[in-house]
Amino acid sequence: MDNGEIGVTDGNQYLTFDIGEERYAVKVASVEVVLEMAAVTRVPKCPPHIRGVINHRGSVVPVVDLRVVFGLEPAELSAGASVIVSQVKFEGEILTAGVLADAVQEVVEIDEGFMEPPPSFGSRMDGKFVQGIGKRGNDFVILLDLESALSAASGAKDRI
Repeated sequence: MDNGEIGVTDGNQYLTFDIGEERYAVKVASVEVVLEMAAVTRVPKCPPHIRGVINHRGSVVPVVDLRVVFGLEPAELSAGASVIVSQVKFEGEILTAGVLADAVQEVVEIDEGFMEPPPSFGSRMDGKFVQGIGKRGNDFVILLDLESALSAASGAKDRI
């Protein structure tokens, strides 16, 4: 990362969003749609990281609170919050799930030359959820491995 900027070349496209004080990014290819905060129906006996379900195009879609998966306090479902509906592989099948975000920012292109592997210490979350770190000016963007995070949130006992 020579010049300290996210490269806007033929790199990968990422959707950036905030969870707490941190900026995250996921590959646009895994994102189906971003929805404004809708009514989330709580399902009895669900684990704390499953906030409930929403109706998306006639389908029941579970909504995952990554803050809980990352060991933080649960998200507040405020007016600026969004649900990022994504499709990822889980146990050989395609899973559609929503991820709570405090705020969705923008789509950026991040050239691999502007990414670094995550540090192996001092992280507030498990490193297996992080693909890398991108730098934008003086700010960092955490490149999230959404498949790993949702797999852990979907009940893979040995991954949380």
